[in-house]
Amino acid sequence: MALQTNSQKMAQTAYQRIQDRKTRQKLEREFASFARSFPSLIHACGLAQAVAFAEAKANKSKHHGEYLEDLAAVLSAVGYSDAATPDALACATRESSVLPYLRLSRDALAAAGWLKRYVEAAAPE
Repeated sequence: MALQTNSQKMAQTAYQRIQDRKTRQKLEREFASFARSFPSLIHACGLAQAVAFAEAKANKSKHHGEYLEDLAAVLSAVGYSDAATPDALACATRESSVLPYLRLSRDALAAAGWLKRYVEAAAPE
């Protein structure tokens, strides 16, 4: 088996999550919209606030919670076993020290970028 970079692992997992979501149900506009805006949210607010925002919105809209599930799955694929679920991801963003938080933020931004790319390719206008 050939070695894969973390970027390749993220891309494959993100593609699979979006394809699964697309085949199970129609890729809804709210989900696609949030997936498109989440990388910007990380840039503007930081990962901890972006995840907290998505968690708060998940109580009212299922799309935010579904997006966090996909993000956690992509991060889990590259070794973040402590962030394998939305709750664990939120906990990791709140409790990590500075250097692990920065690394998690960088990788979450990359994962969100892959999810955004595949949503843009799969979602109708």
